[in-house]
Amino acid sequence: MPKIVTVLSIFCLTLVVSFSAQATDEELQSLSLVDVEEQPISLESFKGKVILLNFWATWCPPCIKEMPSMERLRNQLTGKPFEVVAINVGESPTTVSSFMLELDTELTFPILLDQDAKSFGQLGLRGLPMTLILDHEGNIIEKVLGGRDWDDKKSVDLIMQEVDKAL
Repeated sequence: MPKIVTVLSIFCLTLVVSFSAQATDEELQSLSLVDVEEQPISLESFKGKVILLNFWATWCPPCIKEMPSMERLRNQLTGKPFEVVAINVGESPTTVSSFMLELDTELTFPILLDQDAKSFGQLGLRGLPMTLILDHEGNIIEKVLGGRDWDDKKSVDLIMQEVDKAL
C-alpha cells in the first residue's frame, strides 16, 4: 500500500504540464458540471468574482493537503468578490461525499464533479492538483501545478490584487 501512495504522490507532484490544448477563457466560462448533489452549476454563475479553480482527486495527497488552506482563504475573504471552486476529477458523487465526511476541515466552497474527466482533458490539464486563478472577468491570470498553501502571504497578495480590481 505505501508503494501505491508513493506512486500516486509522484504523479500528483509531477511538474510536467502540457497545455497543448490550452484552456481558453471562453471554454472555462461555459464549463458546466454538477455538484455532489448532482445539481448543475456553471462557472458563469461566478462571473464578477475572482475564482480559485482547483482540480483535485480524493486519491491525491497534495490535493488533500491544500484543501484546508483553500477553506481558510475563502473564510478570510468572506464578503469580497472571491470564490473557491473545486472540481473533482474522475470520481463519483458517493466517493467524493464520503471523502468530505472524513475530512477534519469542513469544506464550504462549491465542489463540482468531472466524473469522466472530460473537461479536464478538454482544458488541456495534465496533473493534479491543478489550480487556475481567474480574474473577475473570467480571464486566466495564473496556473499552478502542485499543492500550495493558499492562505500564505504570496497567494493572498496575488488574489487580493485581483479582488481589489473587481471592487
